[in-house]
Amino acid sequence: MTRTAIGGNMESVIVENLKPAFAPVAVVWSNSIPEDTLQFKKGKFGCILYLFAEASRRGRIAGGNRETITCNGGRAAMGLGVDFDASDELLDRYAATFSKGLKSASKQEAYRERMEAVPKSWRSLYEYGERRHCNAELAKEWIFNGLPRYNIQYKYVLFKPLSLTDSDENIRAVIFPVNPVELSGLVTLAGSVMPGTDPVQVPQGADCNSITAFAYAQVESAAPRAVLGMLGVDGRELMRKRFRVDILTLTLPKPLFQRMEEEANDCVFQIPSWKRLVGR
Repeated sequence: MTRTAIGGNMESVIVENLKPAFAPVAVVWSNSIPEDTLQFKKGKFGCILYLFAEASRRGRIAGGNRETITCNGGRAAMGLGVDFDASDELLDRYAATFSKGLKSASKQEAYRERMEAVPKSWRSLYEYGERRHCNAELAKEWIFNGLPRYNIQYKYVLFKPLSLTDSDENIRAVIFPVNPVELSGLVTLAGSVMPGTDPVQVPQGADCNSITAFAYAQVESAAPRAVLGMLGVDGRELMRKRFRVDILTLTLPKPLFQRMEEEANDCVFQIPSWKRLVGR
């Protein structure tokens, strides 16, 4: 099982056996934040995927609160409140953006005005949309019923290198950036500790949701599943720039992570065919 090293930092049996190329990151709910935590400046836009990448690649504690996370999608993903449907105008705008942009907007004049007001680098996103849904009605259905909605009672959400995390912290999930071989090992281990044949959720939605909100929902499930992520355009761009083009994420809700930790010294990682596969 997971051990706490001298000084309180966590040692993972999964990491010890898997030896992943990139460090896993814990998602922590907290009412306090270390002084050197990487945050966006208040009022300045930033994507939370960047915070996750800094935690994994550079070993930094990163995170934010309702004041420093200005992206509505990022706040919703982190569990800091959802306002996609706070008004009819916002609902129409986000439903259009999540589907086919200007083509999907029911109030095209208002949408066009908004599109022309945003920075030039964003205009193509507004014009063409994210294409996560083929029409605005399906996008609205996702907003109302697809996205797990949280407004947590904690001030901060942290992306913290697992190795720097104390076992008594309020860890909600652990994100593993993985290549296809590492992914196969983790999925096999996850499937080995649960009944059934479906150990992984592959949710539709922005890439930030797959490492946070959907994992939060799995924590509350009677049979928590891992969540596969970084399948969208934003996620693939982040992986290419900050990791490697072949890297995805597999996020383990805490109860599943703990169960996998208990089994990690006697699982697929110990069989000869796995050792041949990874060259050990």
